[in-house]
Amino acid sequence: MEASERRVAVVGDDEVASELRDAVRDAGGRLASPERQSAESGANAETGAVAEAKAVGDGDATLLVAVGEAAIRDAVVAAPDGTVIPVADRRLAFDRDDAADALRRLLDGTEANDSVRRVTHPVLAVDGGGVTSVRAAFDVALVTDEPARISEFAVEFSRGRDESVRADGVVVATPLGSDGYANAAGGPLVEPDGGLSVAPIAPFSTRTDAWVAADRVRLTVEREGEPIALVVDGERRSAVEPHRPIEIEAVDRVAFAVPRGRRERADRKHSNNS
Repeated sequence: MEASERRVAVVGDDEVASELRDAVRDAGGRLASPERQSAESGANAETGAVAEAKAVGDGDATLLVAVGEAAIRDAVVAAPDGTVIPVADRRLAFDRDDAADALRRLLDGTEANDSVRRVTHPVLAVDGGGVTSVRAAFDVALVTDEPARISEFAVEFSRGRDESVRADGVVVATPLGSDGYANAAGGPLVEPDGGLSVAPIAPFSTRTDAWVAADRVRLTVEREGEPIALVVDGERRSAVEPHRPIEIEAVDRVAFAVPRGRRERADRKHSNNS
């Protein structure tokens, strides 16, 4: 498909998004209609990223540039058929200059070089425990509602291994989110297709493991007393009842274009996905 025939959506209402729309025009790409890139009004309105992500893959729509963490999150959970180009201060995302170069290469078919690679990224579904089903792009955590209040959590993996930790909480992160809250809590950085990063938050023990799970993790609050919150992509969703497992599973995959090589990133001490 020629660049002029490929529709590109750029979501994120800031200066960087505007610059990248100009880059699409300069490269001969065709921008999605402005109407679809704006969120509709009303209580049930979708964000521009969600609406545009659902359209990517229909007809000639192929690329969705998501600028900022909120736009990336919305694009991932909508699971478009096309390719997402994330632009943010993340290890697996582009900065503004690299994003413009990546767009040009993706539009003219020369991305197979040292600057751009294509990968897939999991979309997590969070279910059970009396909570409303929700999807996640970055991370899912069970945490005590008050800081420095220890509870006890069971961590069950899909291949039958079980762990129990006393901590302020437990966080499960996708590769895209593994450099955020999970890494600050001591979890490993995970490459695309490398699994899920799992780590206790402020564990009571001085020697505590972190893990890489394949595609599914079950978390259970094992002790009554401390109120526990479910936090998804930095947003508190609901309270979690003791002894009722929360299932976290990769249920979909999204095509991504990400930078090759290592990106420097700011230190992260807490999740800032909201």
